[in-house]
Amino acid sequence: GYATYAKTFKSGGVNLNGVPSDAAGNPLLAAATVRPEKVDHFEIGLKTQFLDRRATLNLSGFWTDIKDFQANVTNGQLGVLRGYLANAQKVRVRGIEADFSVRPSERFSVYANGAFTDHEYRKFTDAPCPPELSGGTTVTAGQTPSAPGTAGGLSPANCDISGQWLPGVSKWAFSYGAEYNVPTELLGQEGAAYLGFDGNYRSKFSSNASRSAYTDIDGYAISNFRLGFRTEKGWDVFGWVRNAFDANYFEQLAVPSGNTGLIVGQPGDPRTWGVTFKAA
Repeated sequence: GYATYAKTFKSGGVNLNGVPSDAAGNPLLAAATVRPEKVDHFEIGLKTQFLDRRATLNLSGFWTDIKDFQANVTNGQLGVLRGYLANAQKVRVRGIEADFSVRPSERFSVYANGAFTDHEYRKFTDAPCPPELSGGTTVTAGQTPSAPGTAGGLSPANCDISGQWLPGVSKWAFSYGAEYNVPTELLGQEGAAYLGFDGNYRSKFSSNASRSAYTDIDGYAISNFRLGFRTEKGWDVFGWVRNAFDANYFEQLAVPSGNTGLIVGQPGDPRTWGVTFKAA
């Protein structure tokens, strides 16, 4: 059993270009400066082995509080050339992780890992707005922003996204796999033929710093297989198939700077296959 505490620090900085401007066209100096990021991390866990050390089970729970989190954001305002760093006042990430593996015999092994992660901006009151709240005329004092998606409407200068998801983090994530081998001989070499499987799954996640209906990525699962032969003398040849069931998914959906309405997607690799040879 163990418990740890860590305090970490990331220095501040300056966004040299690409920051948004005010109504008079002057750069927002508040956005040009990045405050230091401070992290408090707590973890408690258990590491175990049993069944004559053939099985391993590790459990951990963690809690991370971040002040002035340096979020990489984008802004649709004309003249903002690229993403820049903005400070989210408070961020919290907490969860539970479990790792399990077992080798009941020399011929078979299996593993499974899982994580539940609760993550959110605890306070981020001046973030760039998502696409559905952007693109219109920026409101001035006394005006009220239009409803999301209103053509030719009024857009808020910034948005309070406190309580929303962090980008790139799934609430649920799993990886799993197994391998079975049989002693055999190939081309006069003694070794083992084997069949292996590795898979992973992640639930829906946001792909944009300011969560949007257009940049949420649905959960997906990927399955990979391999079939090969390895020798005790150190060489290994195997054929493999990745994304064997040809799942369609996005790795990222991004909102480019300097425009409104364009969503750029990076699709995941389709089914691919090949042969690998290793020698030691």
